[in-house]
Amino acid sequence: MLRISLITIICGLISFLFIHISNAQEDISELSIDQAVDLALKENRDLSAAKIEIEESRARYKQSTLFPNPEIEFDFGSDIFFANEGERNFSATISQPISLSGRISAQKEIANANIKRTIADIANLERLLVNEVRRVFIELLAIEDQLVLQENLIKLNNELLKGINVGITEGLASQQDLNAVAIALQQAVQKKEVLLAQRKSNLLSLNNLFGKPSSFSFKLIGKLEYEPNKKLNYFNIETAFSRRPDLKFNELNIEQTDADIKLAKALRFEDIKAGIFYGNDVLVLDSPIGELTDNDQLIGFKLTIPLPLFNRQQGLIMETHARKRRAEENVKALKLKISQEVSDALNRISTISNLLDTYKSGILKTAEDNVKIVEDGFKQGLVDIVNVIQSRQQFAALSSTYINTVRDYELALNDLQISTGNYPSLTNISEIKGSTTRNENK
Repeated sequence: MLRISLITIICGLISFLFIHISNAQEDISELSIDQAVDLALKENRDLSAAKIEIEESRARYKQSTLFPNPEIEFDFGSDIFFANEGERNFSATISQPISLSGRISAQKEIANANIKRTIADIANLERLLVNEVRRVFIELLAIEDQLVLQENLIKLNNELLKGINVGITEGLASQQDLNAVAIALQQAVQKKEVLLAQRKSNLLSLNNLFGKPSSFSFKLIGKLEYEPNKKLNYFNIETAFSRRPDLKFNELNIEQTDADIKLAKALRFEDIKAGIFYGNDVLVLDSPIGELTDNDQLIGFKLTIPLPLFNRQQGLIMETHARKRRAEENVKALKLKISQEVSDALNRISTISNLLDTYKSGILKTAEDNVKIVEDGFKQGLVDIVNVIQSRQQFAALSSTYINTVRDYELALNDLQISTGNYPSLTNISEIKGSTTRNENK
């Protein structure tokens, strides 16, 4: 009975684990584009590694707030190797370096700016990751539609091939007709194979972005459908300037160089050293009555003041000023680039929208109706097989172009969102303006 109970318990545990594992797999077996972005933001390995830099920068901030350690110095002398009369001296000094130039305050400003720069850099990595995930996902949706198109062509050509074989036996079709359909069928099969290879490559790319192994499998949810965006006025250059983390990063470079200049000026005056010392000197004196020992003990104050006569950090100050000018130029260059990115995305959206409107006006429907008319004519013996193949290929080419155009529209819309800083993110760059109080407590 005990053995049977143990077996029952073990089987129950296995079933419980299997159910939970199955549920976990089902929860992730289907992914929409938004779910894919969320998964990448949470699981991407490169992003996870980069986020550790925030801990490193906070540790550097803590280090910058620490005062220098005190110093203790000992001196001992004796005449043991010379007259050996017992003369000796001993002194001990303890001193503390003291910064009066604002060096520590400048170091804290630099470290704090570096924390904010690191957060902005992480936010920009998230922006680039979201962009890449979306682009690959959109490409995959387009590939799926293209595969459906080629599979339909393969199916239609296979049916036509069977019909022509029957027609040949009845003397109603020729070998030339059979060869023409076979070539069209082979072309569709080859295109399908190319698309399958592209799909596999893109799926592997997504797995890498998800931080998952190549064996990780999922099903895409969603379909490429053209819907004009009526809120394009929200996506403007001013919004981009306020939301782009890479611009914030470059602006923080200017803030850090200001702190660098402050530190360089502070380093013109090195730390003074203040301390106390104790000294003990033992002297042996000759006298008419014999040797006399004189034991002197001293205690006093010691102050060391470096004199900035030659090195006043002239070169370092010049370097930091030049670095600030370079940072300012980088901000100007990036603003120009952002303006161009936003304008380019808006232009592509406008141009592609006009193209898609022509498709919606009836070109695809006209091509599809033409295929039916030609096929009906072929069945009645009024049209040859070449016209059937040409009409099908024309419709397939138009459909393929439409799919690619919708894909390009979605990519342009994504580029507009990414270029203006409108995308999901786990890092809020508005928090960068916060104080360093929480950093000091870490």
